[in-house]
Formats: sequence, C-alpha cells, structure tokens
Amino acid sequence: MHSNRKSSLRIPQKKLRKPSSLRATPKNKKWWRFGLSEGALTKTKLFVGVLVTLVALVTGLLTLLKVHASDEETFKRYADRIVAWHYKTELWHGYFSNFFEGIVNLEEMNLSNDSSMTLALQASGNTIDGGMSEKRLCGIFPPKDFKLVRGTISHFGNSAEIQIYEFVQGHTKVYAEFKLHHDGLVLEITPKWNSRWFGRDTIRLIQHPESTIDTGFKEMEGTCKEEHARFREMLRESYERLVEEGALKQRTPPDETSSGASAPHQ
Repeated sequence: MHSNRKSSLRIPQKKLRKPSSLRATPKNKKWWRFGLSEGALTKTKLFVGVLVTLVALVTGLLTLLKVHASDEETFKRYADRIVAWHYKTELWHGYFSNFFEGIVNLEEMNLSNDSSMTLALQASGNTIDGGMSEKRLCGIFPPKDFKLVRGTISHFGNSAEIQIYEFVQGHTKVYAEFKLHHDGLVLEITPKWNSRWFGRDTIRLIQHPESTIDTGFKEMEGTCKEEHARFREMLRESYERLVEEGALKQRTPPDETSSGASAPHQ
C-alpha cells in the first residue's frame, strides 16, 4: 500500500530559466529620451506627416487664390499645369503606330505587328480627341482614312476610355469603344465588350517621340485609298446605269461646255 502511494506521486519538474541573452524584450519599449512607446511614436510620426501635408495643401490653395485675385491669367496657367500633371496629358499627345525606326529595343516592346491600327491624339485636361485609322473602319460607308476619337482620361493619367465615332446626318454614330492603358511608351488598346468585331486581343502601339496630332493625320492619309477607288467606281457605274434608264440626263463635261460656248456661229 505504502509503496504504491509513493510510486503514484508526481514529482514536479524544475522550471528551466532562460539565459539572459534569450529573454524576450518587452513589446512596448519606452523610447529612452521622451519616455514614448514605439507604438505611440509611430502614431505621432503619422499625425505629423498628415499635418504637414494638410498645411502644404492649404498653403498652396491660398497661394493660388491670391494669384487668382491679382492675376487671373497667371492663375489659369498654374491651374492648367496642375491638371496636366495630374492627368499626364503629355502621354496622350501624338501619333501611335506599331513601328518607329530608331528604337534599339523595339522587339522587346512586343508591338502588334499584324495590326493596321494607328491613332492621332491630343489631350486637354482629362479629355482626349483625335482620330483612328484601321482597315476595318475603311469598310464603313462612306470610306474615310480615319474616324473621329473622343474619350476621358482616368485620374493620374495611366488609362483612358475612348469612342470611335462620326457624324451621320446630324447625329453622332459610335462604331466602337476601347480601353487604353499606358505601359511606358507603349499604348495598349483593348476592345470593350460591345466592340468585339475588332477582336478580343489587346493591341500594342508605340508613341512616336515629338509627334503631334497633325503628324498623325498626315500619316493616316491614304489608309483607305483602295476603298475610295472602289467607292468612286461604284458611283460611276450607278450614274451610268441611271442615265441609260432615263432617270438622269447625261451631264456635259466642263471642257466641252466651255469649248461649245466659245465656238463661233456659222
């Protein structure tokens, strides 16, 4: 009996003390100089940073208001610079295509070499306008070398949304919509869900350095020359058929009219 009791007794184990070098440091260690904890110090730094930012914004606003009161033209110039900086309008100016000679790492940009799309853009504030040329757009009656572009830039200027449109009989006709995104000098153009007749793939075009919207429109000239030629031929054939049917009277060429009028009467 006695021996059994002794054998069933639990002998408490001695707790091992951690070496002094392994002791955990307190989480909220007081900052030695001012007696602040690390958490309180972090909050103080954050508060000071927010306060400095607010003071800078208020100071800038008061400065702009002062400039506006004294010189509205100068105020407008400063305001335009701020808006241009915010929307990165310089990124949205110029001519965009799938090739530009002189860039050594052109292959690394993974441009859409199989696309005929080009863009001529300019920006003001958060708005974009310009033109787009693409062979599929040439098939829209009547054929033109480009269709018009309008759009809106997102905040901070990295992306935008545009519409491709034209005025038809006094009404705005939208043909396609795209999402735009900047990847350095490369502009990525992605068709939206209602414009999948352009495909689903993102088109990558490069911005031509120092180009303008006028440069772009000049480069677009002749994009639809084959379609223009077919359209003129179709008009000629329709006219001749109507003349044969008697619906129209044959028009006298200007050269013959002038020569006939100047001929002396016999």
